[in-house]
Amino acid sequence: MTSKVSRRRFLALTGTGVCATALAACSFTHAAEYSGGGAALKLGAVEGGEHTTATPTPRPTPVLEPRSRRVVSLMPGTAWQADGVAIHSGQPGPRIMVLGGVHGNEPGGWLAAQSIAEWEIERGSLLVLPRLNWRSASAFVRTLPDYGDLNRLYPGDVNSTQPMARMAAAVIEAGRAFQPELLFDLHESWVFYAERGAGSGTAFIGQTVSIGTGATETTVDRISNVVRSVNGEISAREEFYMRGAATPRPGVRVVPSNPSPGGSTPPSVTPAPGPNGVSFGGTSSLSLGRWIEGCVPILIEMGQQNEDESRRSELHQMLVRTTLAQSGMFG
Repeated sequence: MTSKVSRRRFLALTGTGVCATALAACSFTHAAEYSGGGAALKLGAVEGGEHTTATPTPRPTPVLEPRSRRVVSLMPGTAWQADGVAIHSGQPGPRIMVLGGVHGNEPGGWLAAQSIAEWEIERGSLLVLPRLNWRSASAFVRTLPDYGDLNRLYPGDVNSTQPMARMAAAVIEAGRAFQPELLFDLHESWVFYAERGAGSGTAFIGQTVSIGTGATETTVDRISNVVRSVNGEISAREEFYMRGAATPRPGVRVVPSNPSPGGSTPPSVTPAPGPNGVSFGGTSSLSLGRWIEGCVPILIEMGQQNEDESRRSELHQMLVRTTLAQSGMFG
C-alpha cells in the first residue's frame, strides 16, 4: 500500500505552493524578461473579473537575469493560487522547468518538487511549480469534483468552469514566459511497469520516463544518458524504463508508448509521429511542446507499491538532479 502522510505532517508541508519557510528565507527580485512591477510574477491574474493569458508572441532570446530567487504565482488572488519559485544563477545556461502536485494523491512528486525548489544552481535558470493542484493534495485525492484533471486539459481554457483548465492555461503562459528547453512533470503510478500483468493500463507505468512532443534524437540521447546514469545507482526493481523513443538506447530499456499489453485500457496519451520517430500528443503534459516553443516535456512516473514516499521523492530528485548536473547547471 502507499505510505500515508499523517495529518500533522501533511499540514506542515502544505500551503499554496512551496513551503512557506523555504520561501520566506529567499530573496526575490524581478527578472528582466518579465514586465510589470510588484514583488512577484503573477500569471493568469484576474483582470476585470476575467482570467487572461498573454497573446503569443515570437520567441525572444532569454534575458540573462542576475542571480536571484523570486516567487512565481499562477492564478493569483483566486482560491486556486499556486506559488512556485524562479531560480536564476546569474550565468548563461539551460533553462529547466519542473511541475509537481498535478495529482493530489501522488505525494512523491510534490515532495520532490518542494525539495528541488530549494536547490542552488551555478549556471542557467530553474522554474519550479511544486503543488499546482494543492487543494486536491490537501484532500489527498487525485482531483476534487468539478476541478478537472490538470493532466488531461492542456492547452487549457481561460474561460472554463473547471479550475484546472484555467490552471493549464496559466502553466503554458508561465512556460512561454520562462522559455524552458526541458520541462519535467513529476507523477506517480501504482505499480511498477516491470511488474505489470496482461491487460494492465496506466496504473502500471511506475518507473517510466516518457519523452513528449518536440524531442529530437539529440534530446532522446540526452534523457537516455540521464536514465542510464540513475539506473546505475539504484536497485534492479527501481530501474527506469523509457517511453517515447523509437529505437533502443544502449543500457536503457525502451517500452511501447501504450502501456497496456492487453489493450483493455486506453493509453493516457495518443502516440503520434515526431522527429525521433515517436512522440506524444493528446492533452497531457507530454503535449506541452506543442504549446511552449522550444520545450521538450518529460513525464516521470514513480511506482508507489511497496515503495516508501521518501524514496519515491528521492528517485524523482535523482533524475532531475542528474539532468541538471549533466547540463552543467551545478558549475
